[in-house]
Amino acid sequence: MLGASGVHMGKYIMQACAGCLGNEMGRCNVCNTGICPKGITSQNPKLYRRLDPDDVAQRVADVFSSIRIEMKKIMAPLGRSQSLPIGMADALGIDDADAAQRLGIKYIC
Repeated sequence: MLGASGVHMGKYIMQACAGCLGNEMGRCNVCNTGICPKGITSQNPKLYRRLDPDDVAQRVADVFSSIRIEMKKIMAPLGRSQSLPIGMADALGIDDADAAQRLGIKYIC
């Protein structure tokens, strides 16, 4: 659903959190061969022991937490809502009374 943006984000996460050596200029290009030097895409025990999954998981959580904080800093002066995935909460409406009450948005008959 995200298309190129999703791929770009995944590549950023691999590089920032898992230590992937690939980049735009000098790509490693061994992901599909199973000999990733960082152990990310490897099935070889000698290689994948280099990767600490708990450490990577914590880094991924930190990255998404940082993105959320930065988005709040950008959106707060614009008056945008952080509790709803779509822009201005006062402009939203739905024709389901229960959902409108749970989300705290307008019910439209």
